[in-house]
This record gives sequence, structure tokens and C-alpha cells, in this order.
Amino acid sequence: MQLLIASLALASLLAAPAGAAADTRDISKQIESVEAALPAVSKGERTLELSLQAWMDSLRVPGLSVAVIDDYKIAWAKGYGVMVAGGSGLPVDPQTLFQAGSVSKPIAALAVLRQVEAGAFDLDADINRYLRSWKMPADAEAGEAPVTVRQLLAHTAGITPDGFAGYAQGAALPTIAQILEGTLPATNRPARRTSAADSAVSYSGLGYTMLQLALTDRLGKSFESVARSSVFDRVGMRSSTFQTNLPEALAKRAASGHRASGATIEGGWYRHPESAASGLWTTPTDLALLWIEVANAARGRSKRIVSPGMARRMLAQHRDQMGLGFVVRPGEAHGRFAHSGGNQGYRAHVEMLSGTGQGVVVMTNSDAGQLLSALLIRRIAQVHEWPTDQQRPVSEALSESVLAQIDQSKAARGRVELDDDVLKRYVGRYELVPGLEFAVTHEPGQLSVRLGDQPRFPVFAESESKFFFEVVDAQVTFVANEVGHIVSLILHQGGRDQVAKRLE
Repeated sequence: MQLLIASLALASLLAAPAGAAADTRDISKQIESVEAALPAVSKGERTLELSLQAWMDSLRVPGLSVAVIDDYKIAWAKGYGVMVAGGSGLPVDPQTLFQAGSVSKPIAALAVLRQVEAGAFDLDADINRYLRSWKMPADAEAGEAPVTVRQLLAHTAGITPDGFAGYAQGAALPTIAQILEGTLPATNRPARRTSAADSAVSYSGLGYTMLQLALTDRLGKSFESVARSSVFDRVGMRSSTFQTNLPEALAKRAASGHRASGATIEGGWYRHPESAASGLWTTPTDLALLWIEVANAARGRSKRIVSPGMARRMLAQHRDQMGLGFVVRPGEAHGRFAHSGGNQGYRAHVEMLSGTGQGVVVMTNSDAGQLLSALLIRRIAQVHEWPTDQQRPVSEALSESVLAQIDQSKAARGRVELDDDVLKRYVGRYELVPGLEFAVTHEPGQLSVRLGDQPRFPVFAESESKFFFEVVDAQVTFVANEVGHIVSLILHQGGRDQVAKRLE
């Protein structure tokens, strides 16, 4: 990625909004401190301590946008890098749109809970009570126990734990009913109960897609319209949308997604009709406004979206660090609530301390963005003096992942182009250990792999049977039997080979 001249970064600084910290000199010093050097990354005798821009170059992250929250206000927001890699890329600024991935879910949760308070939904009612164009099939093994709104919000309904790969520009888009039923042109498995309700968190994009359909069936409006009237307009989120096909005016402001190698996603980005689960386009500034609103509601200072009591219910643990739409830490003294998101080519993270009014939003247009975000957030926590463990040294695991990604970027591993007929042979589920599976999916020209509830990542062929990841130093080999049927895959990582048997 090309180095950026200093004036490009400075041009993207957002003027401090009304009510933000007034001393712009102090803000400038804070920004300079953040940019000058992110926390050191070390492994053995190897240590890297680089500026923000140098980390972006090393990790091949073309663009990044950040908003910092202090005292329940946006202290500063700034963009770095470019919207698309290459010499003609326009600079990222605070108005640049990024895909938010699963950060869509808290917006959907707020829209649902607003309807709960309006009397249109009951938290503990069977979701089928609100569905018209598709129904959740009964589960004989579960004794036909209903799937409830509360369970779906907290990911405890036991619904198929899949994310979504998205759909290329020009590809046919499935209806929401087709997505839930897992029928073409949808590329995901159907929404079914795969584990007992309330037994554990089973993170499910399909569960939130059910909530999306329930909202539109119940209210007779598009999900975009529901989100706008229930959430966006109430807190001034003017740069946010769930439109699957971006109108031209917004597309001009949209950053293109990139692989961890720095390569641009074909067509700029994939489309996500599963809006409630992964379809949000937005900016860090808009998300910061939303997180501030939720924090203020929880402390009884606002009720623009939901009441203080409902906000506190959202931020209370339902099970295993999941609230109703947010990730929470039970017993955490400062009331941290957060969510991360990742579509192909994009990574986003939002977190806030409801007790202190401090927080941050980071959005990137790269599959390697989560590594950079982790370092940047630690530095922001240091500079803004958060009372949390974010000020500790970078963990060994994070250091290893960052250094492996840098080495992977430098390796210039050769790729082999394979026909789609070859790629389709590998699609399926592979059991690593009981209860933990690899899901291998295909879209034109691309194979992707997902392990359990982790994000789905693209893999690239170096031979007809061996593929490599770009986001981590790991490879997979597909194994065929004597008649050419694929029977297993082998994960090569950290000097170990682990076999996963294909499930028929």
C-alpha cells in the first residue's frame, strides 16, 4: 500500500462537534500521541513499535476511521488512508461509509425492544406469533418448545450458528424467507434449532434474520424504514443505512473492502440482504452517537429509543457475556458494553464504558483490520486514561497474530486459479471434534472457511487441494479417497496437523 503524505491525514480530521471537549490544543496532542506509536508487539527477541500509519502499511490496511468518546460526547473523529487501495484512492474521512458486519445486531435489537415497549412484541412470546411469510419449523426433540424473542436477541435459542458470506455485485439476491429456509439463491444453511434453548450462547446471524422478518411482517414496513424511524432518526445517525443496494450518492462515500493481502474485493463489496445480522453501512461517528445514547439511557439520562429500564436490561448478562444485543462483562466495574463485526473486506469494533462515558469506534476496509484495531484501541485507552485492563501490554496471542500477518503479507505466496467446479467439490461441513465444525462455502471464484462461531474467512489455492488463509498463518488441505470423493480436510497451523472428517 502506498504511503500517504501528511496533509492527506490532516485533511480528514473532523472538527470537534458541539459539546465536545473545548480545548482543541489538548485534543490535537491526544491525537498526535495516538498516531505517533501504537503499543509494542513482541515475540522472543523481535519487537515492533510503529506509528499508526506504519502499522497500516505493514498490515496492508488501506483505510481506517475512528471516533473517540469522552465524557459521553464525541471527543474527536478522524479518517486515515484511502477508500480503495491504489494511486487513485480517495482519502478516508469521518463521513466515509464502511460495512459494519455484526455491529448491525445492536441496532436491530434496539428496534425490536422499542416495539416491545410499544406493546407490539412480547419478549417471551413464540417468534412464530409474529412471522407471516415464513415459520420456524417445530422441533420434536425440543418438545416443540417455542423460540422466543428474548432467546433470539441473546443468541440462546440454539439456532443454526452461521454467519453470511454476502453476495457479489450482479448476483441474484435471495428473499429473507429463502435465507431462513436455506434455499437458492441463498448460500447458507437453513434456520433450525441445533441445540437446546438457553443451554449456551450459540451466536446466530440467522436468529437475527428471524427478528428482521418478524419486524417487517408485524409492522408492514421495510427493515430500513423500521430502523430509520426507531433508531437512526432518533439519535441523528444521518450516515447510516440498511439498503442492500447502495444508491449512487452513498456508494460514492463507501470504502471498498480489501483482502488481508491488500487486494480489493471484486466489485468493491459484497451485499447483505440479511440486514439485521450484517447489512449495516455506517460511520464511526454515527455508531458513537448510538453507544452514547444507550449509555445515557442506562443511567437514566435519556429515553429517545428505549426506556432506562429497558436499556439496563439490554446491558445485563442474559448468558455467557451476552446481553440483549450487546456483549457485556458481568461484574465489570465500569459497565463495558461492546460489539464487533466483520464482513468480507471489513472489520469494525465498538466499545464503551457506561460508567465513565469513555469509548471508541474503529472501522476498517480490510480483513486484517481487527488486528490493527486491537492495537489502536489499546493506545486510545492509554492516552485517554481508561480505568480498564486495556492499558496492559499487548498479549502474547495478539502479538503472535500481528507478526504472523505481517510475515504472511511479506511472503508473497503464489496463488493458483481453480475452476468453480473444482472449488465446489470442497463445500460442506467437516467435524474437527464433536460439537466443533468447519463450514466450507463457495461463491464464484472463491472458497471460504468458518470454524465454529468464528468469522468466515476466504482461503486461496496454492495447489488443487491445498489452500491458505491470509488473515492468519494457517493452511488447509482437502483429502480425497480412491474414487476422488473428498472425505476430510487437514488444518496446518502452529506446526500441528489436525484432521477434520467430512460430514455427509
